[in-house]
Amino acid sequence: MAIQGFFHPGGEITAAPFVFALVDFRRLGLRETILFLVDTGSNTTCVHSDDIIRLGIDYRQLDNESLIQSSGVGGNAGYYSEPATLALRDDSGDLRLYDLDIHISQSPNTLGTVSLPSLLGRDFLNRCRVYLDSASDAVQLEPRNVVGNQILP
Repeated sequence: MAIQGFFHPGGEITAAPFVFALVDFRRLGLRETILFLVDTGSNTTCVHSDDIIRLGIDYRQLDNESLIQSSGVGGNAGYYSEPATLALRDDSGDLRLYDLDIHISQSPNTLGTVSLPSLLGRDFLNRCRVYLDSASDAVQLEPRNVVGNQILP
């Protein structure tokens, strides 16, 4: 069964695909729903400033040894890698759980006044068949059979 999302109109930019996921940062004691941009250009799933602030992530709890540098179209940025579980509900009502290391932006204000959405990256998307059609407002992620973090044939 597919996980359904939607296209957000985007205002001044082109409509973009989004999906909601419940994120459980067990070690941090935080569990909250986050709206993720479905981003096939991002290697990893990342949480950015608005969600960091809303979740009340305390940087003092993050492991400095997990700090990594990332570069991309927007430039260079630092991220903490934090184990988490993503929970997404499919259209049959079943909850699907996925363990990932989610990257938390090192500084909510790294990019100045630009507010980036949190990103659902290829570390998750490569486990799915992804169907995006803005004309019909269709965002569907069809996960393959997964046990733990292993994709089954």
